[in-house]
Amino acid sequence: MNIQRLVHSILVVFCVLSCVSSKPYDGYKLYEVPISTGHEVQLLLYLQHHRPSIDIWALNKLGPKRMLVPANLQKTVEHFFKDQHINYTVKVEDFGKKYSVRQAPLMQLEDPTFLNSYPTYDEINDYLVQLATENFEWIRFRIIGWSVEGRPIRAITINPDKQRTIIVDAGIHAREWITVSTALYLIKKLIEDSDQYRILHEYKWVIVPLVNPDGYIYSMETDRYWRKNRRRLSDKCVGVDLNRNFGFRWDVGASLFSGECHPGFRGYAPFSEPESRALRTVFDNNPEAELYINLHSFGGYLIYPWSYESTPVANVGDFKQVGVAAARAMWHYSHQEYKVGSSAEILRYQASGTSIDYAYSVGIDYPFAMEIAEFGYSDFQPPTNAIADIVKESFVGIKELVYAVRKLKTQQKG
Repeated sequence: MNIQRLVHSILVVFCVLSCVSSKPYDGYKLYEVPISTGHEVQLLLYLQHHRPSIDIWALNKLGPKRMLVPANLQKTVEHFFKDQHINYTVKVEDFGKKYSVRQAPLMQLEDPTFLNSYPTYDEINDYLVQLATENFEWIRFRIIGWSVEGRPIRAITINPDKQRTIIVDAGIHAREWITVSTALYLIKKLIEDSDQYRILHEYKWVIVPLVNPDGYIYSMETDRYWRKNRRRLSDKCVGVDLNRNFGFRWDVGASLFSGECHPGFRGYAPFSEPESRALRTVFDNNPEAELYINLHSFGGYLIYPWSYESTPVANVGDFKQVGVAAARAMWHYSHQEYKVGSSAEILRYQASGTSIDYAYSVGIDYPFAMEIAEFGYSDFQPPTNAIADIVKESFVGIKELVYAVRKLKTQQKG
């Protein structure tokens, strides 16, 4: 590591320790609600719609939900729970104190594999440039678009001359850092262990390891739990949920995601955001893609279309076959359980304007949202000593999705 890079890393660590304090979460409480029915999920959606400063974690996760609530809304929320006969517990009385303690150094000064640290935006780009330079014969590295704040959004293509295609993206939601680590580990395995995984190299891989660079940086430097991009909407409201901004059935259930300050705000129009438009170019340039994997955290789900309605897709049996194969592989690897189904089927709510719905609508065969399992941490920031286990398990699931799709395609041809 040269002096300039060393100084930069030190400054980044300093910023993580100091800049984050601008959103200290003083007085916030973390509630846990034992959700068991779709009606209760809808009640939480209603509450969040009318009180958008409430942050509901992993609403797409079955079982207990966690809610981060500012001091001025805690009585309102507790009265709401009482009126609706919803039981709750307070998991953390003063989230600000816990939050401050957790801001230990998130990055080491040198971790070229990112298995023990969460990489910065600059480190991600440096790593990708290095890989593309060292493997220029069979890797392409290009800018597919620019973020709201003018940062390049980059894609890396492995085996660009292959016809059969797989698309993977990560970091569409800013706080889901482990998805970025998973995408980088996938790239590493494809490049370094190409002889071991020959079947994977029958495909062209188009991987976008960080769709939302502005939000990612903001979550590292200012607000750890930031979700959206950094579009300035008004004096009070910032950000569009990029995974509600895609142009297929964007306006279904519009009232749920129409408030500017809502954590799931869908934007003023489909593809209003440069980040979602950048990802659209990948889909539009690869309409023959057989598999699309949209990485998220946390939960332990493999979700297929449709997200916007409960009606199953025509080939739902094929999706189940592929998803179950990947879920079984991950269970055998680490005993982490993954559930397989559509959003309405296993999560009990619909979401419009998602990337997997758009991908399926333009002809991509098998789009999946992979909600990476929480490994017992129930947070968007698994400790750094868990990164390696999580990304390795996720790679097993990705690999099995490929194998299962390949097998299914072969059966269909036969």
